Parts: sequence; structure tokens; C-alpha cells
Amino acid sequence: MEALLGEHGGPLSIAGSQGEYVVMRNDVYQSMLGLNDDESLAAIHRGLDDLDAGRTQPLDEAMKELRGRHES
Repeated sequence: MEALLGEHGGPLSIAGSQGEYVVMRNDVYQSMLGLNDDESLAAIHRGLDDLDAGRTQPLDEAMKELRGRHES
């Protein structure tokens, strides 16, 4: 399997006892998620820091605010 992953990184579909499994290198997975650049990771960390610091807003309140900004 490592030789196959080394050739193209995956994803590889492999039959298993409970269905199909997908195997790939972590860098391929990160790229598929859009997490392969420093800017994206920094934005995620900023969001988690906001969450930890309590800088959140209920969804209905945020949606009301956004609707107000975009009404003509």
C-alpha cells in the first residue's frame, strides 16, 4: 500500500469487511479540505480562539444582523 500511496498519494479505495475504505497521505487529505496553506490554518485558529474567549453570537441574531445589512 505504501508503494501505491508513494506513486500518487491517493486517495485509494480499498474493500474492507464493512465496506469501502479510502486511504491517502495526510498532505493530500489536508489539500482536499483546503487546509494546506498557512492563511487557512491561521483563520481556523483565530476562530477557535474567538470561541474559547466567548466571542460568539447566537445564529438567529447573526442572521438577523446580516439580513439587515443586505436589505435594500
